[in-house]
Amino acid sequence: MPARKPIIRASELGEYDFCARAWWLRRECGWQGRFPERLAQGELAHQRHGRDLQQSQWLRTVAIGLLLLAALALVFA
Repeated sequence: MPARKPIIRASELGEYDFCARAWWLRRECGWQGRFPERLAQGELAHQRHGRDLQQSQWLRTVAIGLLLLAALALVFA
């Protein structure tokens, strides 16, 4: 049975581009870096940004729907 190839995520490509050695140390040796708390803060910031983006997309959809309702109300008034 052939060995499975490891999965490389998109975020790892950016990490590799920034510093190939750090990418290798983390992936192969389990190295966490000098500032794991900053990494955790960055992950939280990305999660918040994702939630904000979803909310803005939802609000945009609601705004378009309300605009269409207003246009229909003007047409049929």
